[in-house]
Amino acid sequence: MTPATIIIRNLRVDTMIGVYREERVAPQSLKLDLELSIDVSPSAHSDRLRDTVDYDQVAASTRRYGRDNAAELLEHFVYGLGASLIREFPIRGVVITAWKRVEALLPAEVAVRIDMDAADRYEQRAEYED
Repeated sequence: MTPATIIIRNLRVDTMIGVYREERVAPQSLKLDLELSIDVSPSAHSDRLRDTVDYDQVAASTRRYGRDNAAELLEHFVYGLGASLIREFPIRGVVITAWKRVEALLPAEVAVRIDMDAADRYEQRAEYED
């Protein structure tokens, strides 16, 4: 096994996200950085796309996830996206950093970064206890 990382930077994903009513009027554009941990051995020897993770498919899946999954918290969105990518693609783990503009609250961008290992099980629960 030869570990490697596929890095996708500044991927724009539109989604309904936010706690406050004014945030949920229309989809917001998030900026995502994805780092996918893979075993590069098969593709390094074969030079075939089918032996690796197709980053175009990862980007399409990520955009689809954003379109189909609304969230109040950025943490919830990023966690759910990471679990989805681990289920869909042959990756060993994923690091996701999601940037969101919060002009209404701060003159800044905020980010949440999550590091998930595929060896762990990630199940999304529909509801959480307070």
